[in-house]
Amino acid sequence: MPKKRYISFDLARGMMLLLVALAHAQIFISGTILVRPEGNGVVDSLLNYASVFFVDNRARAMFALLFGYGITLVIRSYVRKQKSHLEIRKSINRRAIALLIFGFLLSVVVGGKDILAIYGGGLLLIHWFLYRSDKLLERTMVTLLIFFVLILPFVWAAMSTMGMETIFQGSNSYVDQLIDGTMQFIMGGPILGNFVLPVILSILIGVWFGRKGLLNEDKKHRPFLKKVAVGGIFISLVGAIPHALYSNGALQVEHAYVIGLIFTAHMLTGIAGGCGYAALFGLIGPHFNKTNPIVVGITALGKRSLTFFIVNEILLLMLLSSGGLDLASQLSIAQVWLVAVLVWLFSIGMASVLEWKKKSGPFDYLFRRFVYR
Repeated sequence: MPKKRYISFDLARGMMLLLVALAHAQIFISGTILVRPEGNGVVDSLLNYASVFFVDNRARAMFALLFGYGITLVIRSYVRKQKSHLEIRKSINRRAIALLIFGFLLSVVVGGKDILAIYGGGLLLIHWFLYRSDKLLERTMVTLLIFFVLILPFVWAAMSTMGMETIFQGSNSYVDQLIDGTMQFIMGGPILGNFVLPVILSILIGVWFGRKGLLNEDKKHRPFLKKVAVGGIFISLVGAIPHALYSNGALQVEHAYVIGLIFTAHMLTGIAGGCGYAALFGLIGPHFNKTNPIVVGITALGKRSLTFFIVNEILLLMLLSSGGLDLASQLSIAQVWLVAVLVWLFSIGMASVLEWKKKSGPFDYLFRRFVYR
């Protein structure tokens, strides 16, 4: 497959890391994803609203979609090399196990905000669908959407009464963190996370995107990508309005089920937003100057997304958490966003150096060593 077919995909992954960093940085301030942290002044208030409309529950959806898209590219590569069906299945299983291991180390041992283990669990859940027809895949996506519409309001109503701080802030001591995190893994946290946060649906959509080759910069896809970009982002913005008002205190809601309904709408329309973002990069990717240093840097970052997702999370943990420099308790929302942007820019610089030296990211290298033995 020509290298140019990956430009839009890698650009999307590189920019996705910025959105994820912004989304995770605010959790160090508030400890919850149900409400926005209290701001100081107009700028903080604007950023709070901007985050709800463009980042929260949208970055994760885009991340999961691109993950599913990437899995489809991997399978297509195996088929092109005439690998057997058994070899492909074993390789995909090893990818899932590797993600579970990386996710465990990042979230439990290191203490970062992780999604890798949930993707590993999600890959195990969808493995069977990777080799089935498009029609079955589409029916499954519709069924899952209906399932989430019906179930998630109750799940998040219960979550709202539990106190999200206890879930996202983690334990006070490192030993408690290890014990709690390990128990969550043993109890199936990476699997259940795909249903509490509807990650599995985004992954399947990414698989469908990949089968259609929607990010391969083929001109025949442009009309459809325009519809997805405009429609997906519009649905995302409209669906974010109730949560934007509630999470910023402009709308008072007492009933737990209504809170669950508002947050469910935000998450599910965020999947449409993730699709819209991916489609947007599919549209604009071919128009970028491939030799532009900024484009080269972001695509280099996207090629090493596993490494720099982990690096970004570790840096945010060191800078913002109470176990690190604890800057989250000292800085405004705008300043915390600046920290996240600077971390992302630092990663671009490091990725550019690796690209210049024609080296893979260290965690990407370890991941491939495990998968390909």
